[in-house]
Amino acid sequence: MTGPFFFVGERVIFKAHSALTDPTMTRTLLLLIACLSFGARAEVYKSVDKYGNVTYTDDPSKAARSGETTEKVQVRPTNLVPGGKPIDLTDETQEEPEQEYPDYQVQIVSPTNEYTVTAGQRDLVIAVSTQVPLQAGHRFAYYMDGERLNTTTLNNHSIREIFRGQHTLRVDVVDADDQTITSSESVTVFVHRPSIN
Repeated sequence: MTGPFFFVGERVIFKAHSALTDPTMTRTLLLLIACLSFGARAEVYKSVDKYGNVTYTDDPSKAARSGETTEKVQVRPTNLVPGGKPIDLTDETQEEPEQEYPDYQVQIVSPTNEYTVTAGQRDLVIAVSTQVPLQAGHRFAYYMDGERLNTTTLNNHSIREIFRGQHTLRVDVVDADDQTITSSESVTVFVHRPSIN
């Protein structure tokens, strides 16, 4: 480092000596020491010798001895800034509070449980209702036999050309991260199709 205060051994003396021979550095250093050393009521005296070197001191007789001109310096009170609130590092390990969701009470209103899809009916529409409207980012996820069919904000979904047999239907409400908020009760349907021999 190049500053006068960061060297060891003889280099400290050389750098400090060269800094003190520079009038600007001397004034700055002494003013800084004066401001930090004295309280608001301390008297500070400034003297200037015949070479223009400035000296600050709290002893008026020393100021008079070291310079041709001596004057009393008005030192302003030190500005105090209150410290900020310390950062609590223990909060980093705390989990975020669990988000509260509305009580949707989602239910499948059509088809009803144990509904039979006749041979002439090609498609099956699943219709749902909720106690409250969906919030932004929330969607319905429609399932048949545990497999997701569709995710949408619409409260109905049509299954085209549903296959014969027994099927279980369920509808979830999911959030923006596709996490399940709530699920309907499962509904079982029976699909009849004509046999071709």
